[in-house]
Amino acid sequence: MRRIVLLFLLSTLSLSAQETSPKIYFIYNASGTLAGELNYLYGKYFLDEHCELCDITHSTVSAKPEWKEWIGALKCENYVLHTNEAKAMNIDYRGFVLPVVLLDRGNGLEELVSKNEMAECGKGVEAFGVLFYRKLDQFGLSCP
Repeated sequence: MRRIVLLFLLSTLSLSAQETSPKIYFIYNASGTLAGELNYLYGKYFLDEHCELCDITHSTVSAKPEWKEWIGALKCENYVLHTNEAKAMNIDYRGFVLPVVLLDRGNGLEELVSKNEMAECGKGVEAFGVLFYRKLDQFGLSCP
């Protein structure tokens, strides 16, 4: 009887661990401070530098309405962060090329979407969404 109860408890714990939603971090290649924003704008307009995630999520001065709708509908625990905000949350993104979408399933950070993959989406929120869900599927995850 003890063995049956133990097996039941272990299977329940295993199922609940699998059902736990991952944390997803969308990290821009820019600081969210005033100086960081000015530096980003200077680089974008005078040095032809840009952040692929910024290109997807923002128009010239604000977040795209379709991005706001998409990210608002995302049911996984998620954070859209600038580098300074990620540092404040103790997210160690140093091993990754920014911008990046990171996945935390409780055993360290993994790259879900890379800078190069974002670049392939152009500036399209819809194309990024298709990529995002395809990558989640490759990791065996869903995020309704």
